[in-house]
Amino acid sequence: MFLTARKYLLRCVSLGFSLLSFALLSEAQNITGRIVANGKPLKGVVVSDGVEVTTTDGDGHYELQSGKENGYVFYSLPRGYEPAYSRGFLPRIWSPLNSKDVSADEVHDFELSRLKGSTDKYVMLFGADVHLARRNDDLKQFDGFLSALERERERAGKRAVHTMFLGDISWDNYWTSMKFGLPELLDFLEQSRYPVPMWPVMGNHDHDPSIPGGTQTDALSAGIWRNVMGPNYYSFNLGRVHYVVLDDIVYKNEDTGGKYRKGVVGSRNYDAVLTNEQLDWLEKDLAMVKDKNAPLIIAVHIPVWKLDYMTLKTTARLKQGTSERLGDILRPFKQVHIVSGHVHVNYTARPEAYPNIIEHNIAAVCATWWRTGKLSGHHVGKDGSPGGYSRWEIDGNQIRFAYCSFDKGDSDQMRIYDMNTVAKVYREDPFFVQMMKQKTRRTDYGSLPANTVMVNVFAYDTDWKVEILEDGKPIPYERVVDEDPLQTLAMDYAKYLSDGKFVETAAGTKTYHLFRAQATTADRPITVRVTDSFGRKYEQTSQRPIPYELNSLSK
Repeated sequence: MFLTARKYLLRCVSLGFSLLSFALLSEAQNITGRIVANGKPLKGVVVSDGVEVTTTDGDGHYELQSGKENGYVFYSLPRGYEPAYSRGFLPRIWSPLNSKDVSADEVHDFELSRLKGSTDKYVMLFGADVHLARRNDDLKQFDGFLSALERERERAGKRAVHTMFLGDISWDNYWTSMKFGLPELLDFLEQSRYPVPMWPVMGNHDHDPSIPGGTQTDALSAGIWRNVMGPNYYSFNLGRVHYVVLDDIVYKNEDTGGKYRKGVVGSRNYDAVLTNEQLDWLEKDLAMVKDKNAPLIIAVHIPVWKLDYMTLKTTARLKQGTSERLGDILRPFKQVHIVSGHVHVNYTARPEAYPNIIEHNIAAVCATWWRTGKLSGHHVGKDGSPGGYSRWEIDGNQIRFAYCSFDKGDSDQMRIYDMNTVAKVYREDPFFVQMMKQKTRRTDYGSLPANTVMVNVFAYDTDWKVEILEDGKPIPYERVVDEDPLQTLAMDYAKYLSDGKFVETAAGTKTYHLFRAQATTADRPITVRVTDSFGRKYEQTSQRPIPYELNSLSK
C-alpha cells in the first residue's frame, strides 16, 4: 500500500518529534562523573547503579539515567589498577547518591592508582562467616586470623594479598545488645590495623534486625550495609579474573511472636534467592567481559548448590529456580568458580548440568561461632575442619587453592581417629552415655566394629587421591557422611564440663569428607597420604592407640 503525500509528510513530522524526544531523553542523564588514574582519564571502565551499566569514554566521563533505587553508583575496578581505600582496607569503588530524587542531577568522580609491573599474580584469601559480635572472646580469638594474614603477606612476597569475607561478617542478633553493629565492626578492624584489602559480601546476619517485616524489609534492612560497607552486589577485576559479588538473601524478619533481643523486632528469617534485578544486572555486567576463557569468580553467602547427604549428588539450593538461571547465565564462561559460606562446613559441589561451574563452600572463620575455642581451646568447625580460610594463588588464568587453619596454614589437611578409643569413651563416659539417650539422632560411635579407623580430610574434593595405610600397607576404605568426633568433644562435651549438665546445641552436623577403614590390628601405626587437585601431597602418621581426649587431638 502506497502512502499519500500528506500522510507521508505527517509520518515524517511525527518521526522527527519522536527522534527529538529520544535525543533529549538520552541527554537527560541524572548521574555523571569522571574516572581518572594518576590524573589521566580512563576509558572503558564499567560503571553501574545496580540496574543500568555503562562505560567511560575517552575523557574518562560516564553518564547514567538512574532510577536511584539502590542509592549508590559504583565502578568495576579495571585490571592493573588500585582503588582508594576507606579505613585503610575497604575498597572505595562506590559512592552513595545524594538524593532519591530522579530529577536531581549528581556528579560522582573516582580516582584510581595505576599499579606498576604485572598484576596478574596475587593471592586471594576467602574467609566465610566471621560473626564478630563482642562475645565468646571472639575479638581476642580473631587475633589468630590477623596473625595468619601477616604470615600470608610474608609468604606472598611481592605479590599482592586480598581478602574477601563471604557474608555474616557481623551478627545481627547482637548489634544492639552488645553494641557491636557494622560501624563498630569497622572501627575494630581499623583499630586492629587490618593489613590487606577486604572485599565484603553481605550475609543474612548483616541485615538490620530493627526493620519490621513488610514489603520493603529487604531493601530497608540492607540500608546500613549500603551506607557503611558498600553495594550489596557489584563486580571488580584483579589480574585476569573477573569477580562478581551477589546478594542471595531476601531478608524478611517476620514477627512470629517470639521473645527477641534488644534492637530486634522479628525472627530474622529470610529466603535464599537471587532477585531478578540482580540477575538482570549480572547479564549486563558479564556482557562487558570480553575474555570468556579467563576465570570468573562469583561470590555469594548462601550456597548456590548443595550436596545430598545420602547420595552426595549436587542439587540446587536457591529458591525460585535462581540456581538454574544463574547457571544458564554463566554458560558462556569456560572456568567458573562460585565461593560461598553460610553453613560453616567445607564441601565442593559440581553441578552436572553445568560442567563449567565448581562451587567451593568454605568453612567458617569463626568455626562454631567462636564457641569451641573459648570452651575447649580447639577452634573447630561443625564439620571438624579447623576454623580458617581458603588461600587462592592466582597467576593469570591459573588458580590453585588450599584450605588453611589459623596456626598451621595449609600444612595440616587431615585428622586421624582411632575409633577403638572413641568407642570406649562413648560407652563409658557419663556425658556420652547421656547424650546417646537424649540425642538419638547422633551417631553411636560406641557400636562400631573393633579396629575401625576414621579420617577427616578437611577440604577433600572428588579429584583428590586418598590412601590409608596400616603399618605401611594400604587398606581399603569408604567415604562416609557422618559426625566428626572432635567437634563433639570440643563443643558438646566441653559445654557439659562447663555447665555440669547436658545442653542441646546446634553444633554437630554431618561431614562430607570423612573416610572409614577397617584395620587388622589395634596397635599398628596408621598413615594417611593425600594428593590434592594440583598434585600437592600431604602425609600424616599416627601411632595407635590414639587417645580420644581434648588435650591429645590436633586442633
